[in-house]
Amino acid sequence: MKVFLIVFVTFWPILLQVIYGVQDVDPLVHDTARSYGLPPRARFLRITLPSAAPYIATGLRIASAIALVLAVTAELVVGAPGLGQSIVVAQSNANLPRMYALIIVTGLVGWALNTAFQAIERRLLRWHPSQRAEVAS
Repeated sequence: MKVFLIVFVTFWPILLQVIYGVQDVDPLVHDTARSYGLPPRARFLRITLPSAAPYIATGLRIASAIALVLAVTAELVVGAPGLGQSIVVAQSNANLPRMYALIIVTGLVGWALNTAFQAIERRLLRWHPSQRAEVAS
């Protein structure tokens, strides 16, 4: 149940970002590729996908944060094994140092996820102006 809920909820931010990314493709570039006779698959792989890639990366970063929050919340409420359940057990045993340590670990996991996605995004999208501006600073 927990996995289904996480997949269902994280699907929507990714889908919306993909839609925004595809809508942001410059129509002039698309028309130029069509006039040069590029087949639809090539237009998708060479124009649409690279133009939508920054949006997809943003959607993945948003979805990863939502997935972590939802996983811990589901473990807190349902009692599924994981950090959330460990936090509840520590709280019910009045082991406050362990409870706060687990909360800090959960925050560090979120930070590590975001940092990993940023590093992947920086490596895969180094050609994009937003990444070049970040490197030049």
